[in-house]
Amino acid sequence: MADSSAPTRVMMAVNESSLKGYPHPSISCRTAFDWTLSKLVRSNPGGFHFLFVHVQVPDEDGFDDMDSIYASPEDFHQMKQRDKIRGLHLLEYFVNQCHQLGIKCEAWIRHGDPKEVICSEVKRVQPDLLVVGSRGLGPFQR
Repeated sequence: MADSSAPTRVMMAVNESSLKGYPHPSISCRTAFDWTLSKLVRSNPGGFHFLFVHVQVPDEDGFDDMDSIYASPEDFHQMKQRDKIRGLHLLEYFVNQCHQLGIKCEAWIRHGDPKEVICSEVKRVQPDLLVVGSRGLGPFQR
């Protein structure tokens, strides 16, 4: 961080709940967000600027039981619109939390492989800190 008076920029990668689906955040990213608030932000919300990125995976955000060969072009357009709206609702959860606490924030959606997109966004945005939740893997699987 070049300027000591500038807020600490915290990038968080967030995803939807695999149990509840959109617009509910996953337990992992919600826990990481809560941990960041309690351990880092505490009583200095003005000292932080949160940057939320949600990566939508094209293969996972499509029709669950339908092969794309049976889908019409209109189906793909509707699917993309639906996924965009769902992603916005997910980000809205975190933006609302930040605004209630007086924390400045930004949020956006990217598409692709989360590992690659998150790394590329870190290079592009250059946050002071990156926060991600666990993927449910044990220490030997990581």
